[in-house]
Amino acid sequence: MAVVANAPPQGAERDFTIHQRGLVETCFEENQYEAAISVLDEIRSSKFKPFPPHIRQLIYIALYPPPSSDDELEEEAMKLEPGSPSKALSRRNKSTTVPSPRASAAARDLLMKFARTNSPASLARALPGYSENPDAAAPAKYDIEDSWIAHEALRIQRVKCCWEILKEGFIVREGVQSFPSPRKPRNRRATRSSKYEEDGLDDEETPAPVSGQAWGVLDWLLIIFERDEMAMEQSEQVRYSPLLLNQIPATLSDRGARWDVGSPLDVAFHAIQQESELQRRLGVRLLTLLVNLGSTTLLDFPMFLNAVSTRMTQMSLDTLTYLLSALPITQEMAQFKVHLCRHALGGATTHGRTKPRARPRAQPRRRPRAETADVPASGDAPSSSQGISMTTAQASSADAGTTSVRRKYPAISTLDILELVSLPDTSDMAFAPQALCLKGELIANYGLLQKQLGRNERDAKWLDILRDGGLQKVVEDAFNLQVIKKVTDSEARLYVERCRVALLALVSVWQS
Repeated sequence: MAVVANAPPQGAERDFTIHQRGLVETCFEENQYEAAISVLDEIRSSKFKPFPPHIRQLIYIALYPPPSSDDELEEEAMKLEPGSPSKALSRRNKSTTVPSPRASAAARDLLMKFARTNSPASLARALPGYSENPDAAAPAKYDIEDSWIAHEALRIQRVKCCWEILKEGFIVREGVQSFPSPRKPRNRRATRSSKYEEDGLDDEETPAPVSGQAWGVLDWLLIIFERDEMAMEQSEQVRYSPLLLNQIPATLSDRGARWDVGSPLDVAFHAIQQESELQRRLGVRLLTLLVNLGSTTLLDFPMFLNAVSTRMTQMSLDTLTYLLSALPITQEMAQFKVHLCRHALGGATTHGRTKPRARPRAQPRRRPRAETADVPASGDAPSSSQGISMTTAQASSADAGTTSVRRKYPAISTLDILELVSLPDTSDMAFAPQALCLKGELIANYGLLQKQLGRNERDAKWLDILRDGGLQKVVEDAFNLQVIKKVTDSEARLYVERCRVALLALVSVWQS
C-alpha cells in the first residue's frame, strides 16, 4: 500500500543552495554545534526545504544525553591528574566532539522552529520509515562532509522507524562511541551504557520506549503528524496523517490494512503513565493521532482495538480515568471509545452469552489479491474475527481505487450495550472500578453518537428506553454500591458514586 505524503504546492519550497549548506557544514566539521544551529536558524525559510542530513544531525544533537553528575566529577578529577600533553589533548578533543547540553537544547528549539516554518513532508524526508523514501534511501545522494556528527547521525537513517530513535539507549554518552545499527543483532550486555550499571538496572530489563532526553523530539514528531493530518482535512479528505502511517510496517503483500501498532502504542502508553502533565499530554496526542488513523480503512481497526484494550486494562483507575477524560470530544473519538469499551468489557453479547474477545494474530502471510477482496463485510455488530475480515475487505476496496478511505464502523445495537452494562464484570481487570469506568464511558459515548443522528436514524430501542426510564434503571442497577462487592477502596467507591450521579444527570438531559 503506497503512502503519499501531503506535499506543498509545487514550487513552494526549494532545496537549500550549495552555499547555504556549506555554511552549516563548515561549522559541523569544526564541532561548532551551537554556531551551526545559529546559522541554520538564520537561513531557515518557508521557501527552502531543510537539508535532510542537517535535520538528522539536529535530531541526534537533541537526543544526545547530558553528562551525569558522576561524569562531571570524573572529568574534573582527570583535569587535576598529571599526565602527558598528548593525553590532555586527547581528553580535550573528546570533550569538544560530543554535543553540550546547551547545544542539545538549541537543537530542540530549532527543530520546533522548523516545524512551524516548513511543511511536514519536507521535514519528514529526514525520518526513517517503512515506505520507500528516495531522500533517505542512498546516503551517497548527498555530499556529506567528513564530520563526526554527520557520520553519527546516519544511524537515524538506518533504523526502521522514528519510534526506534526515541528509545532509551539508542544514543549513549560514551565519548564518540554509540550503539551499532539497531537493524543488526547485538549483544545486550555489550550495548548497555555505564548509566544503566550505575542505576542498578538489570541487563535484561527492557529499555523505556522514550528516553529522558527524547521527550522534546517526540513533541516535534507529533507536531509534524498533527500538521500533516490537518492538511489532509483541509484538502477535504479524512483527517489522518499519511506520514504517521509511514511509521507503521506494511503487510507482507503491501495491500492489506496495516496492523502492527505496537511501537507507537508503547510510546503513547509509556507517556500517559508519567507523572509530568506535559509528558502525559504527549501520550494523549499520539493516541489521538492513531485513533484518527483508525478512522480510515488503512489501519486494521479490530487489531488496533485489541492492542489498545490489552494495554488499557492494565492501568490503574486514576490513569484510566485521566486518559479517557483527556481524549478530545469528536465523533471519531466517540466511535472509538464505544468500540474500545465494548471490546475491553468482553465484546458483543447475544442472549446473555459473551462473545470471545479478539486475540493477536500471527504474522500475516502473503495472499492472492482475489482472496482478500472477496471477504464479505457484515453490517451487524461482528465478532472479533468477523471484524478483522470486514477491515480487510475495506482495505482491499481502498486499494482497488475507491475515492475515500473513510471507515464505515459496524453498527452496535442498544440491546448489545444494555446487556454488556448489565452483566457482572467478567473482564481480566483486577478491580471492579475500572470496569465500571468503561461501562460509564460506553453509555456516555453511545448516547452522544445517538444524539448526533437524526431522530429517524436513531436506534428505536434507544428511544424506547429513554422514554420509559429503562436506561435510568440500567444505570442505577449497574452503579448500585450495595451490589458492587469488589469496590473496597474508599476513593474508588467515591469515584463510582460520582460516576453514577453524572450518568443519571446525562440521561436526564437526553430525555428532555
